[in-house]
Amino acid sequence: MSTREDVRTALEILENVEWGSGDPPAVIVMPPDSGEYMIGNAGGFVRLAVAALKAAQGEQQSFANEPWVNDYEMDWGVKGLKPDPSAHIYLPPTLTPRQRLWRGVWGYGAPLSLAICLAIGVITIIRWLMRLL
Repeated sequence: MSTREDVRTALEILENVEWGSGDPPAVIVMPPDSGEYMIGNAGGFVRLAVAALKAAQGEQQSFANEPWVNDYEMDWGVKGLKPDPSAHIYLPPTLTPRQRLWRGVWGYGAPLSLAICLAIGVITIIRWLMRLL
């Protein structure tokens, strides 16, 4: 089977799922600064899976008028799912351990060292000026 056929089969199965629970399907998108996950119940995640499978088939999905998805905050949100065949280009490169070490040294060590050197220099200049006066 090809991937397209597999997606179509999975979509048909998920669209026919019936839930006996009286709870409405729900997915809540938490803001990134909360440290939380995207939360939801079984029905909401199935609806999200259906939307993702439709996006995998090339259909843009909008969450604008969907009652089962809700953004936690008004200043931030996920509008939907948009297919992009070149999405892999936006992934950050995987760093080797050596690159992570250098990024840590230059990311934290160098600015910290520069700040300490500047502070010592400013203090030294102030002490010299005080001696002259």
